[in-house]
Amino acid sequence: MYSEQLRTPWWWYLGAIAVAVLLGAEFALAVSGWISWVPGAILVPLCVGVVWRLSSGRVAVSGGRLVAGEDELALAEIRTAVGLSPTELRHLVGRHSDPVSHTFVRSWVGPGVQLILDKESPVPYWVVSTRHPDRLLAALGTASIPLR
Repeated sequence: MYSEQLRTPWWWYLGAIAVAVLLGAEFALAVSGWISWVPGAILVPLCVGVVWRLSSGRVAVSGGRLVAGEDELALAEIRTAVGLSPTELRHLVGRHSDPVSHTFVRSWVGPGVQLILDKESPVPYWVVSTRHPDRLLAALGTASIPLR
């Protein structure tokens, strides 16, 4: 079994607060009186909530399935699994990608794994971000799938 939460870096929260305060200050310049603090009070939790929501990505292997975010893949469909460096991942999901492929990529996570599927699958491969490609590959290998 393998499970990993793809959380955003802590300093993204500081950036979200800074953006919210800056936008709130701009609104405060346009409005006078007690209501000038309301936009900031609304924008700070909103911006922090957006960054927190970005951290909801999860990659897990359990019960014969790979779960990437809200999508699932049966491990029996995987023909080959390959670990990717951050550069290889960027090339694979960039202009060299197959538009039919399935991607679960988070920009703040460098490495990843490419899962090449069987010929019968309508999707040729999945690309999944993970901070520990070696651990994910080991979990896929121990999940009793025939990696060829």
